[in-house]
Amino acid sequence: MTSRLKRSWPPGIRYQLAIWYTTVFVALLLCTGLFLYKQLENSLLNSLDTELAQTTNQLLDDITYDNGTITVHDELNNLSRSDLLPLNNDHQFVTIQNSLIIRVLDTRGHVLRTSLAFNHLSVPHDSVSGPLADCQPWLGTIGQPSFRLYSMALTNHKHAFAIIQVAKPLSQVQHVLQDESLTFLIVTPFVLLVSILGSLWLASRAFAPIHRLASTARQIEAGDLHQRVPVPKAQDEVHFLALTLNEMIERLDLAFQRQRRFVADASHELRTPVAVIRSKAELALAQVLTIDEHNLVLRQIESEAERLGKLISNLLALARMDEGRTILETESVHLAVLAEAVVANAEISAQERGIELHLEIQEAVAIEGDETRLIQVVMNLIDNALIYTQSGGSVFLRISRKGTWAIIQVEDTGEGIAPEHLPHIFERFYRADPARTRREGGSSGLGLSIVEWTVNAHCGTISVKSKPGEGSTFTVLLPMEKI
Repeated sequence: MTSRLKRSWPPGIRYQLAIWYTTVFVALLLCTGLFLYKQLENSLLNSLDTELAQTTNQLLDDITYDNGTITVHDELNNLSRSDLLPLNNDHQFVTIQNSLIIRVLDTRGHVLRTSLAFNHLSVPHDSVSGPLADCQPWLGTIGQPSFRLYSMALTNHKHAFAIIQVAKPLSQVQHVLQDESLTFLIVTPFVLLVSILGSLWLASRAFAPIHRLASTARQIEAGDLHQRVPVPKAQDEVHFLALTLNEMIERLDLAFQRQRRFVADASHELRTPVAVIRSKAELALAQVLTIDEHNLVLRQIESEAERLGKLISNLLALARMDEGRTILETESVHLAVLAEAVVANAEISAQERGIELHLEIQEAVAIEGDETRLIQVVMNLIDNALIYTQSGGSVFLRISRKGTWAIIQVEDTGEGIAPEHLPHIFERFYRADPARTRREGGSSGLGLSIVEWTVNAHCGTISVKSKPGEGSTFTVLLPMEKI
């Protein structure tokens, strides 16, 4: 039983909302009931107090004061004797529903006239001393059963000569309050039941669109990401959730497409050098070769193995980048020194291709970065420029500064890039001219992807401008070292 309760608690959001709705409704119902009860009680007491005050004012004419003598007329005597039923066996008096009891005292507290009920009531002394002291009426609840007492001083020329006290039982008020309380207690369970059912209905109705979204999202599999969850017309939170889910599914779809394309391209790129190495080795084993032919085969195998190793290194680098395992070892890097080293290394390859390689250092700048990664950035950009520049062309490497940004610019006079290819050149294995990539030294399509990642990791940006037949210009902006 305990384990079953643990599995079922906490309940679902729909039931949690219903519980919260019901709890808040019960609290509001109790507060409202208590407020209305107190309002009704105060209203009934105020009405009773007004009645007592009016009755007292009507009785003032029946009490006169003349030369120190207080006279109580027969009308008051008759009223004070007609408001009670006989005593019962327990010596308890029984009051009539709307009866009044009256008592008249002089200033010394001697009773002049009284109803029998006053003999059984415990009347506080303040009800006499208070009006005599400040000539203000006194109101209060006394006795058991309870009476509402109105006590007032009688004055002659601003001189108090007597006290008149009028009381009325609170039985009628109590009966009304009890009836209302009983009605509230009877109605409350039904109201709570309706509120619980209404809360469940409202919660179910509120979560119906979310349930539809969840059902649709559950039907969308990794291989079928072209589906989208329905977007409700109402501009509410569910509408926003549906849009967010569709945007997430769109990103996942693009990510899966890139992943599938990456795997396919990687497999294709790895298959080519392996096939070349295998065919050359089979050729060398199947035929008797001269030493020169044997050396040629070995050089071809070495070239393909070198290309395969470079491709594997790039794939591993990209995998580490995607997993966030690549750590930059930052230090102060002088771009002029770095550019000179890269140009010296690439000069031989440029001469073999018949391309002039120029270095222009407009201003010496330094940045905080990983020198090894930055060398790779410049080398990849220059290699890319050399690959797509014909013999007799030129490649320019420029180092400059603009404000707080260091600028690395690689410009070539090659064949350029068509506008439809520009948005994709930083994608993995993407080539603007696939036919040229199988030649020796051709690009694997990973260099620019590594360049983009490295530049972004250094909080920089990279952009390209190109026109077919006019060459291309890659511009890298990196934040300068803070002095």
